[in-house]
Order: sequence, then structure tokens, then C-alpha cells
Amino acid sequence: MRTIAEIKGAIAADFMNNATMAQQYGFTRGEKFDECFSVVSIESVLFYIVAAAVWVLECLLDEHKSDVEAEIEQIMPHRPKWYRDKALAFMLDKPLVTDTDRYDTTGMEEAEIRAAHVVKYAAATESADTALLTIKVAGETDGELAPLASDAETQLTAYLAEIKDAGVRIALVNQEADRFSCEIDIYYDTMMSPQVVRERVENAISDYICGLPFNGEYTNMALVDKLQVLEGVKIAEMKGVSVSVSGESTITAIDARYTPVAGYMKAEQLNINMIPYNEQV
Repeated sequence: MRTIAEIKGAIAADFMNNATMAQQYGFTRGEKFDECFSVVSIESVLFYIVAAAVWVLECLLDEHKSDVEAEIEQIMPHRPKWYRDKALAFMLDKPLVTDTDRYDTTGMEEAEIRAAHVVKYAAATESADTALLTIKVAGETDGELAPLASDAETQLTAYLAEIKDAGVRIALVNQEADRFSCEIDIYYDTMMSPQVVRERVENAISDYICGLPFNGEYTNMALVDKLQVLEGVKIAEMKGVSVSVSGESTITAIDARYTPVAGYMKAEQLNINMIPYNEQV
């Protein structure tokens, strides 16, 4: 939303570009308003009053738009985003208000409410082929993403069954992170220590993997781009990337991109081949 100063600036710019006003006031079209008029001039004050009125009107319109969108959200068939938001709204050991999808938090302290919201991350996607809504969730342990405890998962399953639309089939995914492994050739600047460069590469890979949005897409290209800008790295060439999914024995190779089954990943085995970079003559 625009500020009062931005609105006033737009009004003043139009004023200074008006040929009639330029002729009447004797300024050159395109000059800056502040160079020709004082802050306390009647023109400046009038522009401010108009800008303030326009700002109030835009605030009201934005608020009205938000209210309309909220009403539409309530009457429209529930989309995946609604289920994601509801998963995040789940409260451990707290019953729903009868015949609603809401909690009564009257009398609860903010700390109690935060502690009850054990689902810290959630994503909902719908499969067109199977008509199945997959909801991936995760909590936090010591500041890191982690699966919900078994009792929390049981309660969340019952909660989703209670609030879902009739006929909607839900698959809840609450599991350990997908384990990321890769082999990469790093051609490093020989004026730098290979151990130092290796450590930077390892940290960059871990930061990229852990920094992905929940249920965000991993790409080999994005990871290589992160490594190419590191000091001491001349060339980063990916040789192979794979993931292991919790509860599965097979290893999945990543050719270009991958969306974690659990919604998140952690770096497990990083095979980094340090190769001295020699300039070609």
C-alpha cells in the first residue's frame, strides 16, 4: 500500500508536468516540486491534505478487499491451502468447539497457545489421478524440523477427519526427513587450502538443503549455483545425487529436481572430490 508521501509525490509530479500550471507559475515542466515550492506553501499543504484523504480511502478499500476475500474463502469449496492452514491451527490436547472447526482459547496464555500448536510446518497437495489430498506436516525439536510425536499424530488424524469436507480422502505424511546424498567434483583455487574450500562447500550444501521451504522443490542447478559463488571454488560439477526416504529401502536418484516425500530433507552423505584447478593454456 502506498504511503502518504508517495501519493503526494505522484500528485506533485503530475502538477509539475502540467503545461498550463508551468505557464501560470513560471516553472519549467519536469522540474522537481520541492525545488520550486516551500514545504509550507499553500500548494504543498493542499497536496498533503489530498494525499492523506486518498491514503485513508486506499486503506478502507484494502480492508474491504480483505473482508470480501475472507467471506469468499468461507463459502468456497475448501482448497488445499485451507487444509494446510487448518493443520497449522491444530492444537494438541484441546477439543474443538462442538460442531465447528475452531478452538476456544478463552483463558489460555499466549505461551500455552504456542505450545499447543505443535504443527510448525505443513503443506497440502491434491493428486488429480487418485483424488487424494496429501497433507505433509512437521514439528520442531531443538530448532530443527522433526516428525510429530505419535500421540500428536493420532490426535491430528482425528482432527482432520472431523473438519474435512465429506468425501475428501486425506493421506497424512509425518515422518523423518528424506536423507540427501551427493557426489560432486570441486575444482578449487590452488592458492587456497582444499580443506577450507571443502568445509565451505559442505556448509553451503547443508544450508541449501535445510533452507528449502517446507515441501519446496530441490534442483541440482540451484545447488550448483550456490557452490559456484563460493570463494575458492572454480568449478562445481555434480556427479550424482540421490535421496533415501524414511521407511523405504530403495534409493532414488535425482536427475534434475525433487520434492521431498517428508516435506523436508537433511544432508547425510556428501562425497566431495577436491581437484586442483589448473588454468588451460
